[in-house]
Amino acid sequence: MMSVSSLSIFVLIILAAASFCSGNEDHDCACQLMDRPPTGMKAATARWMMHSLDWGTLTTISSRLGTGNVPFGNTYSYVDGACSNSTGIPYFYGTFMDQSLIDSTQNSMVSFTLSEASLSSVCGNKNGLTACSLKSQYGDPENPVCARLTVTGELILLDDDSEEYDFATTSLFERHSSMASWPNDHNWRVFKIDIQDIWLIDYFGGATILSPKEYFSVNQVVTDEQL
Repeated sequence: MMSVSSLSIFVLIILAAASFCSGNEDHDCACQLMDRPPTGMKAATARWMMHSLDWGTLTTISSRLGTGNVPFGNTYSYVDGACSNSTGIPYFYGTFMDQSLIDSTQNSMVSFTLSEASLSSVCGNKNGLTACSLKSQYGDPENPVCARLTVTGELILLDDDSEEYDFATTSLFERHSSMASWPNDHNWRVFKIDIQDIWLIDYFGGATILSPKEYFSVNQVVTDEQL
């Protein structure tokens, strides 16, 4: 049985951890949030989500859970470019010590899922829609008005000597600054998804399927005025 003194120390540790995790709700975002496109602009909404959000769920076909087509989801941070330059392409900083990248060596097809509900999770002044908030009477991340985006395609390792690698790495470190200090012995690499399918829900009436051509035709280059 835990002694009173030990219990007191344990409680203090828990409170300190909670304080550390909650952080300062007013801290700045990595990038200033652009205006959400009007309802009905499906491709623009998909591109807005890809540029504005900071993390999502990367789903692979598991190489660990038997020989069947068993999915495995894993939280991953990402960027689609620098704050001032949206490409629509999700870039990741990963290591082959991680299960998702181990899986990708057996089957390189992946899906990456984003939820607008995550907007408020990273920094205090990224306020998501009321439709996403559990504090609202009808709010929920599964509410169709709270946008959800899944892109599917091939996970590709970037050449360390390429201009795209330099662009992606600089962008990742700009928006996820702690990555620059992650352990060197993990042999970090940069990956991207070659998008082949885009699935979006941002309103009632079912999902919208966008072609890569529709998705990439949207101009999402951010100007200094917008920042």
